[in-house]
Amino acid sequence: MTPPPVLSRILVWLVGSAAGGLLIALPDSGPRLFSFSRAHGPSLVDFLGMVIAVVAWLPVVWLIWRHRAALRGLIGWLLGGLALAGGALLAVTIRADLGLWWLAPVTLLVVAQLLALGSLARRAGQASSSRDAKAITLSW
Repeated sequence: MTPPPVLSRILVWLVGSAAGGLLIALPDSGPRLFSFSRAHGPSLVDFLGMVIAVVAWLPVVWLIWRHRAALRGLIGWLLGGLALAGGALLAVTIRADLGLWWLAPVTLLVVAQLLALGSLARRAGQASSSRDAKAITLSW
């Protein structure tokens, strides 16, 4: 039996995020490709980690964006706030050369995505068990 597409894509997201994060966290080797700040700039290995992480995250972000109407009310505001805070803090920690503090905003971004996926999955389950509700199909 093959896993549902959503579960396999979430697995790709998790593995890609872990692999990309691991490559980024490795000690730098080689020259910088470009600089974000005095102490931050990706080497080729870091850049590869960034690309892997972003490519792994994009399908999940697309899924959440496509079903954003289901994320209304308090959960929508919470998720939006977490994502906004995570993105802003990530930019600040990298620009201010705060070392490994970039892991805190990345954690906020991951938590926001996990909460959004959980909320969408719960709503899809509720919609499919109700005859009157339109089912939320978590397809890509």
